[in-house]
Amino acid sequence: MQTESQAKNELSPTDTATDKKSHSKHSIKSSRFRVQSIARQNDVSAQIDEDHDKTLQERSESRQQNIQKRQQQNLERIFRLCYDNCLDETAGEPDPDWIHHFMTIAQNIYSPSMQKLWSRILRQEIITPGSISLKAMIAFQQMTQRDAQLFRRACLLACHFGQDNTKKLLTGLKYRSGFLLKQASIDKLNLGHYQLPYSHLLELMGLGLILSTELESGKLQSSTPLPFHYQGNDYQIQPAKNGVSLLYYRFSPVGQEIAQLLGNHRNEEYQIHLTELLNKHFIVSSDASTYHPII
Repeated sequence: MQTESQAKNELSPTDTATDKKSHSKHSIKSSRFRVQSIARQNDVSAQIDEDHDKTLQERSESRQQNIQKRQQQNLERIFRLCYDNCLDETAGEPDPDWIHHFMTIAQNIYSPSMQKLWSRILRQEIITPGSISLKAMIAFQQMTQRDAQLFRRACLLACHFGQDNTKKLLTGLKYRSGFLLKQASIDKLNLGHYQLPYSHLLELMGLGLILSTELESGKLQSSTPLPFHYQGNDYQIQPAKNGVSLLYYRFSPVGQEIAQLLGNHRNEEYQIHLTELLNKHFIVSSDASTYHPII
């Protein structure tokens, strides 16, 4: 006998489209419905649902008990996620005050995706005590799920160069052109093309994750190769001509700490455009050989 799930999988495209449209129609709720639903979930619907039979004191106690239960569930979930991602690494003893602050904050993290990030914070601190500052935890606490997504986009585009390991967002290259090379020209990288417009940068600056001033490196000399790193790949870039400089935004110390938790993940399209830009002004090489492009 054909099961219900098998029958659903065999629906024609028209039936599937109709079903989706019907589902979409029924999933649209009014603002009154949403308010009532949220109020019920948080035990504050007494004046909306007038058929209740509890006193104000009883309702208050019930709400507090439910909050405590959810907080307990949040902490248990975060510790379980951390436990599942720990292996046999050598671990240290986190500071008791750090653990106290962590649990005070983490108990109010309800989003599953944010709970995963908080489990990474805990894992990092257990493996390397002192690596996650209280300031970074507070900044992370203030981040919504959307903020975390914006910051992750920035991390996908981050590089670092020279002897400085701080993550940076490269925005372009400045070079000399024109008569006697006296006129400065700029080749820009359009970060907005990679879902990171300037308005989003401003939000990350407001969160204290990226410093607000666009910086310029010193003028690079053609005789001196510069170490350049993008998402775990190491290169040397050597200017084809003297006087080229890099334009960039720097991650803040707190942004750097949080970025380390996310690991190295590249944006393939950005890497192609970054390569094209670098190859216009530099000889790009790896340890093995000189080549174009760096992918």
